[in-house]
Amino acid sequence: MATKRDSGTEVMLPTVSPASSGETADSIRQRAMRLLQVEIDFIPNADFTTRVECRDEAVAEGLRSHGLGEAGSAPSELPAHLRRLCETELLTPLQETLLFREMNFAKFCADRLRSRIDLASVEPELVERAEQLLECARLLRDRIIQANMRLVMSIVKKFVTPRQSFDEMLSDGIMTLMQAVEKFDYDRGFRFSTYAYRAIARNAYRSVVDSREEELSSSLESESWAAQEVDGKSSALTDQVWSNLRQLTAAMLGRLDRRERLVIRSRYALGSHRRVRSFQDLANRLGVSKERVRQLEQRAILKLQSMAAELERDELFGAALA
Repeated sequence: MATKRDSGTEVMLPTVSPASSGETADSIRQRAMRLLQVEIDFIPNADFTTRVECRDEAVAEGLRSHGLGEAGSAPSELPAHLRRLCETELLTPLQETLLFREMNFAKFCADRLRSRIDLASVEPELVERAEQLLECARLLRDRIIQANMRLVMSIVKKFVTPRQSFDEMLSDGIMTLMQAVEKFDYDRGFRFSTYAYRAIARNAYRSVVDSREEELSSSLESESWAAQEVDGKSSALTDQVWSNLRQLTAAMLGRLDRRERLVIRSRYALGSHRRVRSFQDLANRLGVSKERVRQLEQRAILKLQSMAAELERDELFGAALA
């Protein structure tokens, strides 16, 4: 990683170094295979095919000339952990265009280099350069995200509810911002903040609506359980026990956060969810990866197990015996 300094401006870009002499051919081939499996999404531009190969020095010089890389001062009224997220200065239109252009061009060049990789005879320099270009694109993407953190906070704080904390909404907002960065076409002539604002606000509004629907569904389920007719073949005690268990289950689900409730209900077809949803279905709905949905499910199960462990046996049957 190279550090370029000029008049107080610091720009971090990856450096290209030859493959280590101690690296085996098998190791280089594994790196090449991982590179071939990476999904490289970029917004194409007609200028890319006429430009020379992306060079770190040229990118760094362009960033320095536009004052990029400098840290700013965050609002003093914010908590320390949020203030750190807002230390990056806002971008000017020219800075924004430069960052998006170089980020997508770096991906474009990495994709072209990757297409030349032959697993039968891997060129270490080709793999090295493609990896460094992807790292350069990641750093540029992170710079855009950091510069727009204040925008995310200003939007999501309007949607905070008693059941949805600011931190939860902020996490969802940042995820939406990251997706917006990958999809934004800088060459259309409008600011990224306009595009990102709509995406973040739309997702936050949908989260609030989904949360209310889940809450209403949970309430209706509890009423339905309480109104079930007594089966003549089963004892009143058994019916009361099951009713109590259902209510306790509903109460425990209600203590999970919105995303955890959605994952558990969808994965186990509870309540209004009539069929089991796949990880991919939930990932698409929540705007996260399948692995993140799996983690949410595991976290929710651990919480439910912990809640159940805290209950005494008398709590499970107390209402039935009352």
